[in-house]
Amino acid sequence: MNKYFMFLILVSAALLGGCWDRYELEERAIILALAIDLADESKAAEMPEVTHGKGEFPEQENQRIYKLTAQLAVPGKVMLGPGGGDTNSGDTDWLLVTYGYTMKDALSNLQQELAEKIHLGHIQLIVMSDQIAKNSIEDIMDFLRRDYEIRRTAWVMITEGEAHQILNATPPIQTVPSLYLANTLKEAVKFGKLPKEYLGKVWIDFSDIGVDAIIPLVQPMGDHIRVEGLAYFKEHKMVGKLSPTETGAVLAMQGQNPAGYSNVVQSEDKSGIYMVKPYRRSSDISVKMVDGKPKVFIRVNIEGFIEEEPKSKNLSGEKLEELEKTINKMGKESLEKLIKKLQKDQSDILGIGARVRAYYPKYWNEQIKDDEGWYEVYKDLDIQVSMDYRILRVGMEWK
Repeated sequence: MNKYFMFLILVSAALLGGCWDRYELEERAIILALAIDLADESKAAEMPEVTHGKGEFPEQENQRIYKLTAQLAVPGKVMLGPGGGDTNSGDTDWLLVTYGYTMKDALSNLQQELAEKIHLGHIQLIVMSDQIAKNSIEDIMDFLRRDYEIRRTAWVMITEGEAHQILNATPPIQTVPSLYLANTLKEAVKFGKLPKEYLGKVWIDFSDIGVDAIIPLVQPMGDHIRVEGLAYFKEHKMVGKLSPTETGAVLAMQGQNPAGYSNVVQSEDKSGIYMVKPYRRSSDISVKMVDGKPKVFIRVNIEGFIEEEPKSKNLSGEKLEELEKTINKMGKESLEKLIKKLQKDQSDILGIGARVRAYYPKYWNEQIKDDEGWYEVYKDLDIQVSMDYRILRVGMEWK
């Protein structure tokens, strides 16, 4: 019995690998952020022979060379909050630039310049130029999804111009650019300025049939960034952008709270200007088959309050009713205009196609079949919008 027991222990010990593949923190090159731009063909001559020899990379249609800017953490220097005396971003991070025909090719070239093993498990964000996004980000997303280290909670963003400029943004209150950038998007979601489109959610949108993705759009402003709205996609190509006002309209149709954007409303007699802020929203997107074709109904309900009345000083019960009618009319027209824009660009970011596929599978399988078939129907789809905006508060002033 004892021999049998000892044999089991020995066999079990052999099967327990433990931390055989561990790397200590100081043995890792921790990448906090990646910026991806397009490079000139001349950069091919500068690439080392790591994954292929000179001129031996297989030629492909629309072949690109990526310029990859990696922001690495300096061990012992990264601080988890504002402040830090004389510490600046140059003390806490290290920017390295490399080139490659693919993402893995570029990272393999980068590894040749580092003593430690590249680690992507702490990456905070991936920033891409709009030039890449308008061409296609399918191959970039393919690499990111296959790498087991990359967190699904990392942020992805698009910028107009060079993506590497974003990694230079470091305000005085933050010492690590990548942490500042990630926190900017996180707080924008909390304040109702952006939807929660982290990397994992973007992957879901790209994979789901009848849904197109949206990605935060930002602009470098020297030592900080400005949230410009959203970039919207058709499959893996960026086909347009939404302003902050249009982003607020998308969030309203999705029924997301809190609401982050105020609206300027002018009274019908043009005697006053009012700043109205929504604070609670709900929505319903339904699909019905009418004469063998899908018809969509979008209902948006908003409760808001008056933030500012700078000119008229004329606020009464009748005036509130007038403002409600005005803002309902204005909001309905804005939503209809936005939907027409999305239909023209064949980008279904509201997931209407997924609803048609879910509720009418027979129609989908026989008439639509795939995304391309849906785009042909979507661009001419009858979409009816209604809005019920009620002003329930006027603040501390009534006049």
